[in-house]
Amino acid sequence: MANLEDEFSIFGLSVEDLDTGDDKQTTSDLYKPSPDNGKNGVYESLIRFLPNVKNPRKPYIRKYVYWLEDSEGKGFYVDSPSTVGDKCPVQDMFFKLRNSESAIDKKNSEQLKRKEVYYALIQVVDDANSTDDVGKVKVWRFGYKIKQKIDDELNPKYDEPTQVFDVFEGKNFELNISKLGGFPNYDSCKFQSKIKPMKIGGEDVTDSAEGRKAILEYLGAAPDLSNFDYKPWDEDTRKRVEGVLSKFTSPGSAVKKVTNTESTKAKATKPADETAKTVNVESDEDAGDLDDFINGLDL
Repeated sequence: MANLEDEFSIFGLSVEDLDTGDDKQTTSDLYKPSPDNGKNGVYESLIRFLPNVKNPRKPYIRKYVYWLEDSEGKGFYVDSPSTVGDKCPVQDMFFKLRNSESAIDKKNSEQLKRKEVYYALIQVVDDANSTDDVGKVKVWRFGYKIKQKIDDELNPKYDEPTQVFDVFEGKNFELNISKLGGFPNYDSCKFQSKIKPMKIGGEDVTDSAEGRKAILEYLGAAPDLSNFDYKPWDEDTRKRVEGVLSKFTSPGSAVKKVTNTESTKAKATKPADETAKTVNVESDEDAGDLDDFINGLDL
């Protein structure tokens, strides 16, 4: 349980205190609203962004990812080393193809586009499409479009900023996900206008010792966001990436360089018997859920 005497706790955290990163949980922890599961092709629900109780200054995970397909057409999801400032052979190959004079190379570069993705803790306040999720704390994966809506609240042009992750003075967020051109559209999603406290068991929590204790107990069982953070490549992932890039050239040395660099870092920070996982916690079976992301849409 978090210590209320810590310099930074989930209570009273201002907009300025948030580290937004602009610089083993399973897929069951993910909240997956989709217009395909909504009424008349529109998914409507009410959620609330929550503080990251294990790292309150970092309310969400931000990273770059790739969706790659091998020679057999089997796809997999892999984090990009560029997330942590390391050299990424996929990114290098993308620019090599994109800057080529060959029209075929330029077209092939589309297969290696890097995407930006975010993960945050949310409470499902109301959801007629998935009543079992109501009241639960989940992890929601979203893209830049939703991130921009958060930024507009944290740093508005003309209005007062709202710390939307605050448990007492945050805002609920209305999801209204439709389809446009066959893909999910998030333009109608918005924060509600009124600031209000979060609810537990259908009741507003109060800014009191009792209320804070209830919140900490409630969030104590929340998924660990760090499990969705960047994962360095292991040998299996390196080989899979190498196989993909071999369709365009011989990338072995570049990929190995990244792997060796990250292995050195992992050994310096982890016990010898601990192996770093590489592919994101989501499995290949979760591929369908990433289709819109793969297609380069602003989620």
